[in-house]
Amino acid sequence: MEERKKENIILQKLAAWIPTHISGKVIVGIYHMLDYFNHIKRNVIAEHKETNIRRLKAEDSPLGNKYIENQYAWKNISFGKTNMSVSGCEIMAVYNVLKALNMGEGPELISELISEFERKGAALKGAIGSSPLAIRKYLNKKGISTRLIWKNEDINPETKMAIATLYNDKASLYHQIHTIAFIKDEDYGFVPHNARHSKPGYDTLNEALGAVGTDPKTICILEIL
Repeated sequence: MEERKKENIILQKLAAWIPTHISGKVIVGIYHMLDYFNHIKRNVIAEHKETNIRRLKAEDSPLGNKYIENQYAWKNISFGKTNMSVSGCEIMAVYNVLKALNMGEGPELISELISEFERKGAALKGAIGSSPLAIRKYLNKKGISTRLIWKNEDINPETKMAIATLYNDKASLYHQIHTIAFIKDEDYGFVPHNARHSKPGYDTLNEALGAVGTDPKTICILEIL
């Protein structure tokens, strides 16, 4: 029992140390490495796609006609070794950006995105989500120009759309990491989609970034140009 308490204390201290002392570039590099060395079998990807598209077309599908905002409801949609409710936020952010750019929507698109990131992008086979670098590579392949930055103060004031990866709480990694699409609306300002805590819109992207968690901290921002 005493050894377990010591282990818990060490883990708590480590979880608090990482957001403060490890740079966003290092975190993104770790995601990239965990993607590079973990591969999901082709037959598994094919099975997931067939099952996912059937479930996404069913009456109880978690996918509606608007942006994806309900990650909690995606438990029966497979992604890698887990499911989209656990680790699908990066894929959902990409979907929301593509929808905003009028580049597609619906069950076929999100199913294809899941397969795409299972092939290249899933970190630890999807257990901890997808690599931000894989997001950038995918968007660039689709002809979408992007700019990767590491600090809020480097945001281009002309930016109207971005995908950001953040700590939900800068005090501890235990509160996990989340990836969110921020899309500027003419009426509401910047709207965080699939965010845990937010109001309808914010005047600036920087303001929106500071409002989507308990006390969030940016890891990286991918501006959509």
